[in-house]
Amino acid sequence: MKRKLFYIFLITFLPICAIYIPFIFKLKQFFFLTISDPGMFNVYKNWDGPHYVIVAKTFYNLKAISSLLFVPLDPKYYVAHFPLYPILIRLVSLITNHLFFSGLVVNLFFSFLLNIVFFREAAKRSKHPYFLTFLFTVFPGRFLIVRSILSPEPLLIFLIFLSTDWWEKRRYLMAGIMGGLAVATKIQALFLFPAFFASSIESFILKKESWKWSRLWMVILPAVFVLLTVWFAVQTGDWNAFSNAEKANKLFLSFPFSQFNFKGAWAGTGWLEDIVFYFFAMGCLVIGLIHSKERSWFYFSLFYMIFLTCIPQRDITRFSLQLLPYFYLTFEKFFTSRPVRYGLILCLPAIYFYAINFMLVNQAPITDWSRLLR
Repeated sequence: MKRKLFYIFLITFLPICAIYIPFIFKLKQFFFLTISDPGMFNVYKNWDGPHYVIVAKTFYNLKAISSLLFVPLDPKYYVAHFPLYPILIRLVSLITNHLFFSGLVVNLFFSFLLNIVFFREAAKRSKHPYFLTFLFTVFPGRFLIVRSILSPEPLLIFLIFLSTDWWEKRRYLMAGIMGGLAVATKIQALFLFPAFFASSIESFILKKESWKWSRLWMVILPAVFVLLTVWFAVQTGDWNAFSNAEKANKLFLSFPFSQFNFKGAWAGTGWLEDIVFYFFAMGCLVIGLIHSKERSWFYFSLFYMIFLTCIPQRDITRFSLQLLPYFYLTFEKFFTSRPVRYGLILCLPAIYFYAINFMLVNQAPITDWSRLLR
């Protein structure tokens, strides 16, 4: 067991440490990449890390948020950044005394835990669980990036995956608790609730299973969302603060595939072919899970895919990461095949330079760090 954990530790942290090389050593030039402002602040100020640090400092106090703004935003916008990740940042900062470094520590810790639970499931299905876990860590490159910066995604995906794992094991209370914590991390986790509900109805009606009242622990998920909504309303004095914040993030329902409207929110970014591949992959996942025994996997993937097709959001890459564990585990035979293994080796330099380049341009325009670091 210790050897397995050691290998998973290496799989998790070696790629991330490689990403940090030009920043830790404060390089001004890294091969063909120019770093105008050398240092780890290139990591710290990647979106949306600074927003979560502001929440960690203020906990949605509008006056306090206004004093920390580095871009012209309505302070109420910050309710779009749910509190669990900022709470963990604040707790770890009691030890580190540095909010940005704490956010990184939290993210790295849950990246490791996520890989542990993923490996455990991969080992049941695949002859190559270490390779599958490595692939899960570095591909797509966007996932390697969110593992390496201040981001709630590793925490979110860990909680979502653990919640569905407990649900399939019929440990409904634990599934509800993990799902509730996931909802407190990001709103997307709320799609677990209709997934759990649909799988329960299917078992009761189609499989003629007796109804288990313990399944009602699924109501923890909407209950957490209701509590958050009330808290946000109390803090901001506006019951519509959350919905308005989500509209600002382009997370509102629209006509299916409205991402491809060149006159819409993403005008000027006409090269959206990559989104087509993501929709194709999500469609393959849903079809691949139709007859799966893990019914919560199927329904979560189905409802979440429908949601992603109906929001005019360009960043489908990041928003679809929640489906990644199910995708790799469903098609593990393909992803552990020899062509894919060799193909990944050839692709690693591209992933590496893509990640560093992305982190150099995906930065908040912070010029005064003094208020955020205090």
